[in-house]
Amino acid sequence: MLLWCEAPFLVRKWVRMYRRLLPGPPRPRCMAAPMLLSTSRAPKGTPGRVQVHVKKRDGTHCDVEVPVGLSLMQALRDVARLDVEGTCNGEMVCATCHVRLSATSFKRVAGPSEEEEDVLAKVLDVKETSRLACQVDLTPEVDGLEVELPPYDNGRC
Repeated sequence: MLLWCEAPFLVRKWVRMYRRLLPGPPRPRCMAAPMLLSTSRAPKGTPGRVQVHVKKRDGTHCDVEVPVGLSLMQALRDVARLDVEGTCNGEMVCATCHVRLSATSFKRVAGPSEEEEDVLAKVLDVKETSRLACQVDLTPEVDGLEVELPPYDNGRC
């Protein structure tokens, strides 16, 4: 039985839960990036934010500036609203957030854990620089990270 004093809390919880499902105000998805993925011509980022250079599934490029402290999956999926599924929401189970880093970017991020390597072993067309985006933390040291989204969606192979 629902107590009347619990109603405002439950209503606020319901509104927050379903607000996430509704499309929000239009956000710019990506800045046009006519250049190849290169940090040499990229402007220096804002303090507390990092710039991520993304090659999308269709071959086009975009630059995304995101706050420090997010995972790469959160940055691509939630901030840039790119086609990164992340079904398990960062629990390292599904591999639907599989991305490929450039060789230089791969060296700049922390190495994959044994569990991440086990999950990546189940992914189609894995490369030496493949990572799960949910396991790559965005820190100031990785500003200018170069990422490629594989030409297929791991969740719907």
